[in-house]
Amino acid sequence: MVISTDLVSSLGYLGIFLLILVSPVPPEIVLPFAGFLAARGQLNLAGAIGSGVMGSTLASLPWYLAGRYLGEERLIAWAGRHKWIGLSTNDLQRAKQWFKESGSKAILFSQCFPIVRTLIAIPAGISRMNLGLFLLSLVASGIVWQGALASAGYFLGSRYLLVRRHTSFLRFGALLLFAIAIIWYIRHRRRKKSSSATRKSKVNASTSSASSQKSKN
Repeated sequence: MVISTDLVSSLGYLGIFLLILVSPVPPEIVLPFAGFLAARGQLNLAGAIGSGVMGSTLASLPWYLAGRYLGEERLIAWAGRHKWIGLSTNDLQRAKQWFKESGSKAILFSQCFPIVRTLIAIPAGISRMNLGLFLLSLVASGIVWQGALASAGYFLGSRYLLVRRHTSFLRFGALLLFAIAIIWYIRHRRRKKSSSATRKSKVNASTSSASSQKSKN
């Protein structure tokens, strides 16, 4: 943890990006400290969150591509020969089942859960989920979760270490925010479709009335 905080202190946004991209240090450690530095004026809060989101998004991309182009069987066999990558069959099956049950919504919730946040990219790739939608969902998930972590560190200041002890409360808040956003989106889409159908029926009625008037004349 000392190494990660030193790296963020010395490299700033680049340090956040690199830690999230290639190191085993979770964002639950990196982002609260980045929020603390933002509160002290050493970093910009939005820039810190953006750096973390870029790192987590790019970190998931190779797993998506592996799932898409290697397939499940070859990927499991490859992981069995290369234990150092830390991919277990059980973890993969868990991510696969979650993706099967929730589809693209699983990507939205993924950043809140340590193991799933990386492995969910594999079933997304295997199922050939649209790459643009996959990346967009990852970015949205990262903004909410890492934003919550960094913001908590920002407001707690020197007590930013408390964030990691109480991530369950933050996780609940992030999931609640996602649920509200999804409900709003679904209702907005339905309202839009309803108004579009109403306009179309009015146009059809108007056209039918005009045709009827012409035939009378």
